[in-house]
Amino acid sequence: MRKLRRLAGGRLLPCVLLALFFALAAIALSVLLPRLLAPVAMVGALLSLAAALTVACSGEPEEYKISKLILIFLLPWTGAALCLFWASPPPPAAPHAAFGEGRMGRAFSLCEGCGLAPSNARSATYFPVGKDMETALLSDLKTAKRCVFLQYFIVERGTFFTAISEELSACAKRGVDVRLLYDDFGSSLTLPRDFARSLARLGVQASPVRKLRFPTRAAGRRDHRKLAVIDGEIAYTGGVNLADEYIGARLRFGHWKDSAVRIEGEPALRFAEIFAKNWRAECPAVPIEIPQKPQNAVGNIPCAVVSDDAERGARTGKKLIEMLVSSAEKTLYLNTPYLAPDASLFESLARAAACGVDVRLMLPRIPDKKLPYRVSLSYARELEARGVKVRLYTAGFLHAKSLVSDGTYAFVSSYNLDFRSLYLQAECGALLESAPLAADLERDFLGAWKDGAPLPAANAFSRAWSRLLRLFAPLL
Repeated sequence: MRKLRRLAGGRLLPCVLLALFFALAAIALSVLLPRLLAPVAMVGALLSLAAALTVACSGEPEEYKISKLILIFLLPWTGAALCLFWASPPPPAAPHAAFGEGRMGRAFSLCEGCGLAPSNARSATYFPVGKDMETALLSDLKTAKRCVFLQYFIVERGTFFTAISEELSACAKRGVDVRLLYDDFGSSLTLPRDFARSLARLGVQASPVRKLRFPTRAAGRRDHRKLAVIDGEIAYTGGVNLADEYIGARLRFGHWKDSAVRIEGEPALRFAEIFAKNWRAECPAVPIEIPQKPQNAVGNIPCAVVSDDAERGARTGKKLIEMLVSSAEKTLYLNTPYLAPDASLFESLARAAACGVDVRLMLPRIPDKKLPYRVSLSYARELEARGVKVRLYTAGFLHAKSLVSDGTYAFVSSYNLDFRSLYLQAECGALLESAPLAADLERDFLGAWKDGAPLPAANAFSRAWSRLLRLFAPLL
């Protein structure tokens, strides 16, 4: 008892009480903390989910969204709180470029900077539907003398390819060097495994491009080109693949609206070089020769052959499209089946409309892929709110990929206005300075525009769902 009285009246008592408090607190926490952790963790998860959904469904550029989502992932509590109250600044409003009479020279300079020299074509013919292209291509194959190079994303046995293969066999019998490249993924569901061997029996050398080898980081980087070269003098490019729906021989998603361009002269040699580069990469053991430049190759139609490989690096097509959009002064008409532009291209289109350019964009009304279509409509609605005119092709599926500017500059290619075409896939196309050719593109575009339908209205849930899908636009 004496020791207890001394302890109670001594200076050691506060220390003992403090130690006892911490001991009791430790016991209490050991009992209560496991029960508290689950609710606390659930509240944190719900807060992070709410913040992530708010960011994903916002109207901010995707670049800002990705940064905020990473912050939420790394700092669930503080990151979520910051993102809920942290507004991102709008992108700077750069002035709309007006290059005047020297714009085509700037396009050539851009192509030269990417290793693509400008050239001049003797003639250029626009095909508003795939059937017209088929007729011209079969006619040119009948007169081929030296070589026929074909490169397509999709090849499918049917009416179209049967007619093509018959002419290719006839070419091979005449001693013409006939070769075909097709994307291994794009044609994986349309061609049998022995397809290349069956063509070899006809005298046609064939090989898949970018063979599917899983797992590989490059599996999603496909060869999306559509290209035909005859004797190094004639070239075809555009959106038409070697399958029946592209020429209307098979009904799929209504009327299949596509386009292509036929070019004679020196640009055909540029396309032959693109094919030869791909052939050497896929078939190094089988040599290939490019035809010599014909004496009458030079024409008076300025043409820039544009190409991008399915590898990392500078993307000529995206730069060229942005330059054409930024330099438009009066009119700018675009066809695309898929719309998922990055922030810079989106702002270029919006700025052009804001500066008084008549910017019109045509999309399909009948989709071939529902999720990418929702993403396309989401971007289209925002562009429409910024002054871009948008309509939907009512007769069926619009697969054409074309741009015509100021009644003078025409760009026909395999490029879609989405992440995959602009950043990942191998693509090609041709930019031509030709008022007659541009007039053909404008006539075709305005004819479809006249019968086009406005964008459908979207409720709040549809808008939010579409914005959420846009986070995955590079993968769609």
